[in-house]
Amino acid sequence: MKRTLIALTLAFSILASTGLAQEYAVVVDGVRSSITAVTVNGVVYVPLQALTDVGVVATFDGGALSLTLPPRVAGGADQRASVEGCLRQDLFNGVWRVRVTDVAPLTGDRRGWGVTVEVRNGSTTTIMPVDAGVSGTGDGIQLVLADGTILSVDPYDVQQLTFASLPQGGGLTHQLLFYVPDGADLGQPDKLLFEVQADGIAFSAQQAGVAFTVANPSLRVRLGCGM
Repeated sequence: MKRTLIALTLAFSILASTGLAQEYAVVVDGVRSSITAVTVNGVVYVPLQALTDVGVVATFDGGALSLTLPPRVAGGADQRASVEGCLRQDLFNGVWRVRVTDVAPLTGDRRGWGVTVEVRNGSTTTIMPVDAGVSGTGDGIQLVLADGTILSVDPYDVQQLTFASLPQGGGLTHQLLFYVPDGADLGQPDKLLFEVQADGIAFSAQQAGVAFTVANPSLRVRLGCGM
């Protein structure tokens, strides 16, 4: 399979280098990717990575390439409308620019996962996350495991982030803490859900001019891509 992937990558590189090819940026769920697509003689060629980044499973069997779409569970975490991207990608809703930089098991007395995030203020004034859509106790900030288990963020520790005063362009890096119940499997992180309420901006003088640029400003980070 590795040899086949290398061959596909080389073939795509040759297509991209031809004089007849025209390159296009690839945008996945509103997030610009580092990879590109090309057109040759009117046919669009997209790298396989663009599909696997959105959860498509690719398998090779002899001379066949099989593509399997990711499952969708009605009413599950996938149903929350959000700005979506991958690990180590910037997600921006017009006010908050968020990037997940690391996911690691916790090493303290309690078992769970630590998700390190960078949150930057993309508005033109000094505000706290609680001033613009983010719950002070982290309601809606959740870690979804591969088996569908949903872990809520530590509501006390997260206040170091949600009540941080951030100037224009300023940011804070913080490890979000998610604990698994006693006796439960540690599991494998799949998604980080970061809820931002669209109507969560008040009308104070401090918040004047602060506005989201998307209808649904919540953020969803797929932790299996971008590594």
